[in-house]
Amino acid sequence: MARTRDTVVAEVASRLRLDTSSSATLLAMVQGWVNDVIEDVQGRHDWFWTLDRQIVQTVIDKTAGTIAVAASGTAVTGASTAFAASDVGKYINFAGSDDWYKITAVGSSLGLTIEGEFNGTTALTAATYTIRKLFYSLPAAEKLISAKQNQTGQDLVCINHKDFDAFLTFGDSTGPAREFAVYGVDSSGYLQFSIYPHADEAYNLEVKYKKKATEDSIEATPEKWRGVYIDGALTRGLEYIALGQTGFDRGLIALKAADYERGLIRMLGDAEPESDYHPVLMNRDVANAPRFPHLPETMSIPQD
Repeated sequence: MARTRDTVVAEVASRLRLDTSSSATLLAMVQGWVNDVIEDVQGRHDWFWTLDRQIVQTVIDKTAGTIAVAASGTAVTGASTAFAASDVGKYINFAGSDDWYKITAVGSSLGLTIEGEFNGTTALTAATYTIRKLFYSLPAAEKLISAKQNQTGQDLVCINHKDFDAFLTFGDSTGPAREFAVYGVDSSGYLQFSIYPHADEAYNLEVKYKKKATEDSIEATPEKWRGVYIDGALTRGLEYIALGQTGFDRGLIALKAADYERGLIRMLGDAEPESDYHPVLMNRDVANAPRFPHLPETMSIPQD
């Protein structure tokens, strides 16, 4: 029978002789050990079963209508605009300014609120504007690995966020994306990233990412390796038991910890398929050429 997270919890409890059926506290503790191991295994490597792809569609700028905002104000009033709830989290730029303001709320198609006061010394009336999506979120991702612009087939270059900020202008420049940078998480705790240049039309980005660890991660792991989760959880359970006993044979903990680490090593050695090897055809002279420089057949050793 294939192991699941629940059967792993039950097996760990049975081996440690812990009666979790009559103690919710013990059950939660064993579940915690298993969850800790899931997180540990997930963090050891980008296992193939933890990887996934997602299509992220870029969003074009919104510029319809005009706006008005008071000096030092945070309320933006629109005329013939089409503000929407989906604009929350995007950024707005007012004509004649280099600043971008984060949109924190949209009250209607004609009104929104910005984060931070408008720093203009005079109010804007009937002014043009640009609302731009600067960050894209990945709800299921723990780590963004790569991104490809499907329109051109170009792989985007990953840039450290510090270099992104240092060498690229925030919010400016539009066109086909060439680079991306990961920028922490959004208000929902989702991983987010930014592209450069920013999108000037809607196109698909194919994003490869590592999924977050969940309780279902055991079921995603190939069955032949699921015993590793048991060894890891037993190590934590033995450590817990040892805390309440004098004279406990701590060698058992070391042995089980070694089993866990060996299991991870076997997983790593077996989990990653190598790229196919394609020998290069060569002519006979090259094929028969010596691979190493000739050494002299005899060598005279200087005498004292």
